[in-house]
Formats: sequence, structure tokens, C-alpha cells
Amino acid sequence: VYSQDRRLVLYGIVALFLISVWAIGGRQGLNSAIGLIFTFLCIIFMFIPMIYRGASPIGASMLVAALTTVVTMYLIGGRSTKTAAAILATILGVMLSGSLAAAFGRLAGISGYNVSDIEQLEYVAQMTDIKVGELLYAGILISALGAIMDVAMSVSSAVHEVAARAPELGFKELFRSGIHVGRDMMGTMSNTLILAFTGTSINTLIFIYAYGYSLNQTINMYSIGIEIIQGISATLGVIFTVPVAAYINALLLKKRKKKHERHILS
Repeated sequence: VYSQDRRLVLYGIVALFLISVWAIGGRQGLNSAIGLIFTFLCIIFMFIPMIYRGASPIGASMLVAALTTVVTMYLIGGRSTKTAAAILATILGVMLSGSLAAAFGRLAGISGYNVSDIEQLEYVAQMTDIKVGELLYAGILISALGAIMDVAMSVSSAVHEVAARAPELGFKELFRSGIHVGRDMMGTMSNTLILAFTGTSINTLIFIYAYGYSLNQTINMYSIGIEIIQGISATLGVIFTVPVAAYINALLLKKRKKKHERHILS
């Protein structure tokens, strides 16, 4: 017997999740679940086959991030200025997060070859065209996508709600409203990302504590450096998405308002 048959349990957990999202979220929840399924299918049947055949993992992750962002945002927000602004802000935020991660990695002397299981990956790379060195940063892009998407849509929705309630507000007022809403999200979302990355390295932290490593030795470990780079770059992507989303939404709403005014005058 190779292993325990867990198919029924795992399928049941997934079904419970989808039913719960649909039952509590209604049509919006169902659309969110469809977007999540689409994202999963893109990663399994698009992202992984692309890098297996020699495509750049960073380029493939950016393509998947852009595609899933467009589909997910459209399912949630429909065809609107709000959705367009959220899509653009998400893509820019993800690109910024990946760029910061690459810059931090270069400065710290950490590359994709410092990750765990590198021996097995190198063995696979010898028989395929996988670019192992880029896998670390591709993973950071994908892991940051969900949080950045959440912030971009939330800020976009808030700015549009303010504009609908007070149509007399100008660009500066709408931009500030988006910033004020985003500030509350920065703290909670930053904690979410940092704790998520910390949770994946619990075993390493226990190992460090048990052996009494000094701070100097701990901070210079590759595994700790990678976790810090992942957590900080993803969090900075979320933080900078707030002003980007606020600016794009305020700008698009201002242009739409001017266009509407010219249409009335004509």
C-alpha cells in the first residue's frame, strides 16, 4: 500500500469551501469561487507547463497574474471603470513587488539557487528547460497577487462609492479618500502577509531556537533572508498599491466627469 486514500476527504473539503462561499456570498461569492478555480487552472495548466518548456518563470508568472487579475476582477466587479482601475493597480502592484524582491535578493546576495530542495530542482532542470534561478521570484509574484488584488479592488470600490455619494468632489478629495481607506487595510494586510510567510517557516524558527543560534548567525541564514525578502517585498507591493489604486480611480473618475459635462453642454 503506497499511501492512505485521501481523495474523498480532500474533495469534501474543497466542496465544503465552494458551497460555503456560494451560500454566504451569493452570486458574488459564486463569481469569486469561479475566479479562484480559474486561477488554479491557469497555474496548473499554463504556468507550470510554460516553465517546464523553458519559458521564464518570472515572465510566465506575470502573464498568469495579469490574466487571472482581468478574469477575477471582471467576475467580481463587472465591466466598469472601477474594475479597470483595480486591474491596472493590481498589475502595477505585482510588478513592483517582484521588482523589489529581485532588487533585495541581489543586494543580499540571495538567488533562486539558495532555496531548499535545490538539489532535486537541479536534477529536474538537467532533463528539462526549467530556469531554476527564477523560481523564487516567480513564487513571490504569485503569493503577493491575492493580497494586492484585494487591496486594489477595495480601494477602487471605496473611491467609487464616495464619488457616487458626493459627485461634487474633485481629484484631490477622491484621492485622499482612497488613501484614508487604504491606510486601514495596510496594517491588517501587512500582518496577514508577514504571518503567512512566518507560518511557512515555523520549523526553521523552532530549529534556530532549539540550537540557540546567535542573532548574527540567524540573520545571515539563507532561509531567513529568503523569508524576509518574500514577506517585505509582498507587503511593500500591497502598501504601494494603495496610492496607485487611489490615483488611478480618482483620475478615471475625473475624466469621466469631464466627459459627462461636455456631453451635457453639447
